[in-house]
Amino acid sequence: VPPNVKAQIPLLYNNNNHSVDDILGIKKSLVYRTLSLYSKYGTITNPSKYSQMTGCHRLLTSADIAFISTIIQNCNTIYLDELQCELQAKHHKFTTLSNLLRTLQCLSITCKVVSCSAAERNEETCAIYMNRIAANVLDPNMLLFIDEAAKDKRMSTRQHGWSRKGVSCCVSR
Repeated sequence: VPPNVKAQIPLLYNNNNHSVDDILGIKKSLVYRTLSLYSKYGTITNPSKYSQMTGCHRLLTSADIAFISTIIQNCNTIYLDELQCELQAKHHKFTTLSNLLRTLQCLSITCKVVSCSAAERNEETCAIYMNRIAANVLDPNMLLFIDEAAKDKRMSTRQHGWSRKGVSCCVSR
């Protein structure tokens, strides 16, 4: 239920309109709960609901988190269990895979499909080739492209990797 609808509950109830649930089309239990909060705190929400710290203490220090971030930058196709082993070997910290995943989410690092770019790719050579084709071909409909599909070395590479939100995960080959 939107907060603006909840805000109407005490107003309607105070105007001696005891059928608030029928007017707003909500459950009676919500009306009673909202009125209880309003009489107790003077607001329609519990102000102390999120004020107390919940959960357990953080296991990873800022140095551990910096180490994880560096590992991801250097090898963005690493698996979580490999990252877990690296952290244990270098920093002597054992953490669960779910904790590692939450840490990556806090760092705004997400899992994406890896896109590969050729290491020998040269932008200048590509531009020269495109200009030469454009000079020779008057109508682009005259061109016919043939794709030779075959298995190559890239078939055994990892398909998913890690990178920051908004940044593609690219590996050069």
